Amino acid sequence: MVLFSAKKNALITIEKAETYIPLIYEGMSKPLFREHYTSYHIHGKDGMGDMNLPEPSLISEAKHAVDAIIDIVRKFPGEIEIITLGPLTNLAMAVLKEPDLYKFVKAVYIMGGAGLKPGNITPLAEFNIYADAEAAHIVLNSGLPLVFCGWELGMEDAFINESDMDKLSSLSDLGQFAVRCNKTLIEFNIERCNRKGFDLPDPITMAVALYPNEMIADKLAVYGYVEYQSERSYGHLVIDSTHLLNKPHNMTFIMKIKGSVFKNKLFTLLS
Repeated sequence: MVLFSAKKNALITIEKAETYIPLIYEGMSKPLFREHYTSYHIHGKDGMGDMNLPEPSLISEAKHAVDAIIDIVRKFPGEIEIITLGPLTNLAMAVLKEPDLYKFVKAVYIMGGAGLKPGNITPLAEFNIYADAEAAHIVLNSGLPLVFCGWELGMEDAFINESDMDKLSSLSDLGQFAVRCNKTLIEFNIERCNRKGFDLPDPITMAVALYPNEMIADKLAVYGYVEYQSERSYGHLVIDSTHLLNKPHNMTFIMKIKGSVFKNKLFTLLS
């Protein structure tokens, strides 16, 4: 399994699933052409609701994340599924360095975009795409087998409401941690939409990748593109859901997930 983390734009691989040994490769420090954009107002300066946890003790590998991507998929052609939970800068750089990357990758699950709903950073854009729209443009035109899970999935049936938070807090220390680390997000959602609770787009994307048959309620093979030239609509992931452009699809877009299935799995894992 290959996972891109939003924090420090790192690539994490699980080399031995039975023992969960992660290898961490540091990647690009900024977007391809723009200044680094942060969302401290949503997730806190530490990305964990300002819990001020100790820094991790894991040491990153010497190899750069872009080279690690290329080497890993070449080593296991047709077997690797990539899951991105942050901006697509590293993956775009890998595509630029190895244009045939799509020939080696089984699937790419992307937490990005807002589907047919408003964004969470601008009225049109979701954070991961907005943070580096040029990179998203490159990935969408790479030929990679892309599965997009938009931010809005976490705001629908899978939204963690007050009742869900109470249940998580009663389950275990892990459940309590899951609520506490989303403190700043809970505050943001109350201010933004007068809704107490939090959305979990990253875990939803992981769940879709791990349990596609159980999780996906509706999906669409569709053509999509990213606006990266206009300042007003920068970062907008455009989904041609009515096929007006008559272009071949370049992604599978997850339209709806089974929220109750997601929550049950979450509760079970955190018990």
